[in-house]
Amino acid sequence: MATIFDKISGNDEIFNHKEYIADSLIFNTIEAGRRETYFNLYSDHKNVIILVSKKGNRVWLWTSSTIKEDTNKLIDICRFIRDCGIPKAEIYLKEEVAGNFSDLYALTTLEINYVVKDELSLAVYTYNGGKITDADGSKPAEDEKIILIDKENTDHVKLVTEFYRQLCDEFHWNNKFDRKVSEYLDMEQYALIKDGKMIANVVIGSNTDKYSRIKSIAVLADRRRQGFGYKMCVYAVNQIKNRELTPVLYAHVGNASAVALWNKTGFKAKNKLNLLKIENND
Repeated sequence: MATIFDKISGNDEIFNHKEYIADSLIFNTIEAGRRETYFNLYSDHKNVIILVSKKGNRVWLWTSSTIKEDTNKLIDICRFIRDCGIPKAEIYLKEEVAGNFSDLYALTTLEINYVVKDELSLAVYTYNGGKITDADGSKPAEDEKIILIDKENTDHVKLVTEFYRQLCDEFHWNNKFDRKVSEYLDMEQYALIKDGKMIANVVIGSNTDKYSRIKSIAVLADRRRQGFGYKMCVYAVNQIKNRELTPVLYAHVGNASAVALWNKTGFKAKNKLNLLKIENND
């Protein structure tokens, strides 16, 4: 494995780098991940951070803006990730360096077939407004209520399980249903209940000192285009703003309905990330 990148702790001085701090809204995942034990962090102690999950195949890469002109450093990064030996690696990186990185990765890993899934390009959205008031139509109706899901409450678990079972095919969860439901039950989750049934929810994921990520908003298929997604998004925004944090989320650029919701709620796209999927040629 290349030695130019050393394993670092979450207290490394690179996290105080001005450019990193300015960009940290994009890499909320790195900011949260450096506080967890199931991630490995590597850096050249100057302008590169690589976060690799011990549990999966995702790699998050942060670089300074100068990396675009530094072909040798990009090659070093490509070799490092290659030597990590991650099967079917999924590499998230800035859109402006994705093309160069992809080409260089191909040159340094001729034995690997790789594809860039442009349709999975991510836009990073951040919310910078104030709290949204009930006057805008986001308040639940009299026959609706929003509850905080408690994973120790069997009734709540049943509501969540049935909710995601109806979305299983759409979410492509057929082979990982139990694991994904368990994962979401461990997160901060709010459910919109109507007629005794969970019809929409919002899941708030990782938090940092400045940001809180809205991980997921879902609505049952027969309840869409009725304002329920908007209500849950507004609810999450106000929950996060009450903590004096900035809401942030990632969205696939091709998901027109989701992008419309974020724009309506007051989110603005700040940057774009690309997902580079690596397929091993075995």
